[in-house]
Amino acid sequence: MPVSGAAGPVTRYTDGVERTNLGSNNYLGLTTDPRVAEGARAALERYGTGASGSRLLNGTSQLHLALEAELADFYGVEAAVVTSSGFTANLALLSAVGGPGDAVLVDAHAHASLQAGAAASRAQVLRWRHNDVDSLRSRLERVDPAAGVVVVTDGVYSMQGETAPLADLAAVCAQAGARLVVDEAHGIGVLGATGRGAAEAAGVLAAVDAVTITMSKSLGSCGGAVLTTAALAEGLRTRAVPYVFAAANVPASVGASLAALRVLRAEPERPARVRSLGELLRRELARAGVPVLAGQGAVVAVPVGDDEQVLRAWRAVFAAGVYVNAAVHPAVPRGQGVLRLSVMSTHTEEQLERAVAVVAAALRDTAAPGPAAGPVPAAAERPLVVQLPPDAVPARTPLVLPAQHGPAAAGTRAGAPPGRA
Repeated sequence: MPVSGAAGPVTRYTDGVERTNLGSNNYLGLTTDPRVAEGARAALERYGTGASGSRLLNGTSQLHLALEAELADFYGVEAAVVTSSGFTANLALLSAVGGPGDAVLVDAHAHASLQAGAAASRAQVLRWRHNDVDSLRSRLERVDPAAGVVVVTDGVYSMQGETAPLADLAAVCAQAGARLVVDEAHGIGVLGATGRGAAEAAGVLAAVDAVTITMSKSLGSCGGAVLTTAALAEGLRTRAVPYVFAAANVPASVGASLAALRVLRAEPERPARVRSLGELLRRELARAGVPVLAGQGAVVAVPVGDDEQVLRAWRAVFAAGVYVNAAVHPAVPRGQGVLRLSVMSTHTEEQLERAVAVVAAALRDTAAPGPAAGPVPAAAERPLVVQLPPDAVPARTPLVLPAQHGPAAAGTRAGAPPGRA
């Protein structure tokens, strides 16, 4: 459903109606923050409207380097590599680190960008059952002891708000000598004492070999980054196709991202506010008799059922003046559709309480099959989804890329078995 104004707690849509917006990833409310807007404006005035080249050639500016330095400092790692989106950050990392004879193990419900990155790797791809540590152990037992192994997961799952069992995953990876990659797209700015995500909240950030993030959610802009070692970062800058061949981020997006990162670091009360509002929303929904999936942070998922049930509920909520997201297959398992709600630090308690009443009424009114609750523009009839179905990637798939996609040097984890880089 197109908007005709900024994505704030109340947003105007193209039908001219202002609705309470519980469908945005603007978790910290920074897309309209004057400091972030000024960061974009200053970058635009100094560097122009475009980068006019790839990062490897002429597209890197002082702004890119400043953002990378501050991201690396924020996460306490040696280096950061900024890419044009969070999707390309995952694609760049995973397509470059695996070679023939290696293995990439991916959670079955991992984001489409992680699935695509694994598929682009020259390594063997194995998938384990969602959030099932025993299934991961079983998959690891199938891997050649001499192989380099990378385990990949989301920190927070985008549609259902679940967190990965990162403490258990980190322990399994340490035991197996595997590298651990965590996508913190929905964790940064929300979870952890300083807003660094689910790995920080789980106390295992130091055990993660590479973190990927996006600037399009809590940081109110656009772009992505890989946070990792200096050796791996250097390898990505010469081998990762999205970095080498794609145009660099436009200056305004980099300037906005840098300004938003500084706001996040200076105001830790913003992530705390998001977590508090997320808990309020879960608590009030449960009190109203609306079931919610277990989770933390900004994303709150209400299980509804099959696609038609989800869309009927979505239309009723929309007609009553609240915007949420309808998540259906393949964004979620077939028949397990949800209404996906998300909070911003700039929401008020009153806005959330009203939204709870609307959602509860919509679910009661649409529990049985019936006509849609009023006309809905065609753009809203078929929500876009971003995750692959669990059966989209074969269980064991050796994939080959052209020669220039060789593995990046990444050093060796202390204590890893010989051959596991």
